[in-house]
Amino acid sequence: MARAGGLTDRLPRRVFALGAVLLALGAAGVAVAGRAPAPLRCDPPAAVSGVASCRVAVHGTPDLGRAAWRARFGGEVTLSDRIWSLAVNPAAGGARTWPLVDSLGQPMGRLEAAGARVLMLRDLAGAAYRTSSVRIRGNGCAADPVQDRDFPLVQVIAPRAPAGGTQAFVDARALNPRSASGARALRGFHAQRGGGTGCGPAGPERGSVRSLADPAVGATAHARLSSGALNSVTEYDAKPAFGNVVYFMTNTTAVRVGGITRGMVRVGTPVATVDRFAACDPGSDGTLTWRYLAIHTGRRDRPRLFGWVPRRCADS
Repeated sequence: MARAGGLTDRLPRRVFALGAVLLALGAAGVAVAGRAPAPLRCDPPAAVSGVASCRVAVHGTPDLGRAAWRARFGGEVTLSDRIWSLAVNPAAGGARTWPLVDSLGQPMGRLEAAGARVLMLRDLAGAAYRTSSVRIRGNGCAADPVQDRDFPLVQVIAPRAPAGGTQAFVDARALNPRSASGARALRGFHAQRGGGTGCGPAGPERGSVRSLADPAVGATAHARLSSGALNSVTEYDAKPAFGNVVYFMTNTTAVRVGGITRGMVRVGTPVATVDRFAACDPGSDGTLTWRYLAIHTGRRDRPRLFGWVPRRCADS
């Protein structure tokens, strides 16, 4: 791993236009815990993988790795609290089953308890799959303010399910406060508010509105970890079994601990490009790049969501 230290003399001047960056982050609802963030300082990319601590897109949108976000805002960009049980759902007749929804509140499936420490993922067709891991990932980005406030993101890994599972939003009331894991996850979720990423910074749309397409990057693109090991990006393809959703991220796979999902919307959702990178990701061997999108919600109170979506570099 590269030695920590700022390379302010090697980065574009737009990196240090802190006023504009902070205004954008403030507009996105990111709290700064009562203090100004430290200047943005990016470590050099790793020699093998090209992974950096942070970078800035063509029009100034910040792409912050986990450590860069923590240093800048004093909060975690993601959580990883595993849960083993669910609370009863009064709306389901007292069964321990809860809906999973996307960033626009559309259904994706269900998460169900099927015995002691056994959780099942059910897709929209009704097929059920045993999970190997269910983790709360913290604050996400949703159009409905109530969902945005009260529904954490959950990562559900089910090896036999299509795409190996999914990420989605679940009502925080699904977390069982009587279990050690549920209580811990609830504490983490509530403590992250104000420090967690939530939605990305707003920005002006550049280009026409279009329908969101399946990124379809899994078959031809990849990223590299800081170690230089190849990392699949298949999880960023659309997921037909779960509403045909596409993830959008708070950061890209070209920064350390990147590619962190903050929401998901269905293929066909209206979107427009806000920002981009001028070249392929250095750690992707020329296969991957990213677009920062404005996602149209159809709501007056929150008409846009923002996040990074991958793209095959050959399509750019």
